Amino acid sequence: MTDQDRVRISFIGAGGICEQRHLPNLQQIPGIELVAVCNRSRESGQRAQQKWGFARVETEWQKGIDDPAVDAIFVGTWPYLHRELSIAALNAGKHVFCQARLSMDWAEARQMVAAAQAQPQLVNMVCPSPFRVRWERTIKQLLASGRLGELQTVSVESTSFANGNPNQVSWREERELSGLNIMQVGIFAETIQAWCGEYQSLAATTAIPLREKTTAAGEKQLIQIPQIVSLSGMLSSGAICREYHSGLAIGSERSEITLFGSRGTCVANLREGRITLASGTSPHDQTLLDETGDPWRVEQEFIDAVRAARRGEAWQVSPDFAAGSRYMLKMQALHDSATQLRTVKLSEY
Repeated sequence: MTDQDRVRISFIGAGGICEQRHLPNLQQIPGIELVAVCNRSRESGQRAQQKWGFARVETEWQKGIDDPAVDAIFVGTWPYLHRELSIAALNAGKHVFCQARLSMDWAEARQMVAAAQAQPQLVNMVCPSPFRVRWERTIKQLLASGRLGELQTVSVESTSFANGNPNQVSWREERELSGLNIMQVGIFAETIQAWCGEYQSLAATTAIPLREKTTAAGEKQLIQIPQIVSLSGMLSSGAICREYHSGLAIGSERSEITLFGSRGTCVANLREGRITLASGTSPHDQTLLDETGDPWRVEQEFIDAVRAARRGEAWQVSPDFAAGSRYMLKMQALHDSATQLRTVKLSEY
């Protein structure tokens, strides 16, 4: 392993998906050095250091970014810090991998895109939707093959009881930490845009039936992020799209994207992990297209891009900040539609 191939990485926020996916997968890639970790507390950072082998623990994130020995920064915090950390890292000459969702809102996303475009020699990547990684090739091949026919309607069903505990408040339910992001709406936004195109216009209705919850400290907290979302609109392809998301669905765990075409209907059952195509008149006339999907290679894709950038070669990741910003545009439009009680054209932004 040459020094040209060695990539030195620092993490700012190393919990959640960082421990589930990013760190285990990075450890499998030759030439990776974990330099520093900065978590919300020194104790948390020390646990991460002991578990994953970071060289040191920082209590100030600026030190990891300013370190000339660091090549890349993984931003694993909640969305409220994504813009500040990502822009600071890019300005310091670091490649950046940012955990999803990209930012708090559309304005922040645009600032992150501008910072990335000002440093084209630096890789910028957002963690992609796991649905995209696993199933995108199968879906795009189906759409290109003509077996589905002309895409007419897209339907999304995402329901769980994740928000239903009145005595539990997740960071995802705090506007100050999560911004305009809502449950898994952003994950589906990215997936639908990649598979079927962006919304041209949309109308959204949101609700917060469980308005007040009790925190772990026993304090009452007003919930501001919607627990139910219903939206519909027109995609750039001309297909109609309707979505229903709920975090208060008792006994209903669903995660599906259905593509209705002129020659068939494709159901992507994301919870059970299978893609089927119905092309006959009988509901039993279904073909199993895929129940395996593609492997998760996100960390390898980022490292490959960093090494290519070092050699002065063109690099490519999916999504980069520019692509990731497009689902934040949808989240902004959804918010504006629901709060202003109107249909929103995305060309307004």
